[in-house]
Amino acid sequence: MIGSEQVGLSVQAAAVLAPVAVYFFMLGLLNSRPRPQLLSGRTDFILLTAAMLPVFFGPVLGYLGVSVWGLLAAAGVMLAGAAVLAPPRAGSWVIYNASASEALRASERALRTAGEPFLRQGRKLVVAGGDAALRLRSVPLLRNVSVCAEGACPPGLTRRFAAALGEELGRIHTRPSRMAVTFLLLATAMMVAPLGLFADRMPELVRILTDLVR
Repeated sequence: MIGSEQVGLSVQAAAVLAPVAVYFFMLGLLNSRPRPQLLSGRTDFILLTAAMLPVFFGPVLGYLGVSVWGLLAAAGVMLAGAAVLAPPRAGSWVIYNASASEALRASERALRTAGEPFLRQGRKLVVAGGDAALRLRSVPLLRNVSVCAEGACPPGLTRRFAAALGEELGRIHTRPSRMAVTFLLLATAMMVAPLGLFADRMPELVRILTDLVR
């Protein structure tokens, strides 16, 4: 018979791997879109934290003898904490499925549309007549570019820039990246991995499922 310890181990593995699998699945979808996708920095931070926290704290809680419900409750508390510690809604964005050069050109056009003169310094766009700037950082592995506002931005700049940037990105046509396929494959593997714990008991598991649907 399939032991309770084996079932519990599979459930714990699924509880740890499922958020990461969902995150990789979302990365695969974002990098498969025909146009770049713009997310707020706050949303991106919460998604990443929700996916990675169970990886670090799940094994510890399991070792301490915490139940599955306790693990889910702890994950909920950690997710709420991540929402509190996340960056503010305005002033930071993440562009997926775009190269650094594409994101930089789109940001330049967005600033012009927003009516703000600027000076380009590498991957930093300094707004003229003030201490504000937009800094771009690229993560080639994830194929995303983060855009962060620095300094004292003129009133309404972040709102106008975000709206103009979304419109500019909507005019860019992209192809699904190779990493999109990799992320989708990783997500599928993580979804299936907990079932590997039942590999030696698969006939018995099939018989149980068959009896349930009769």
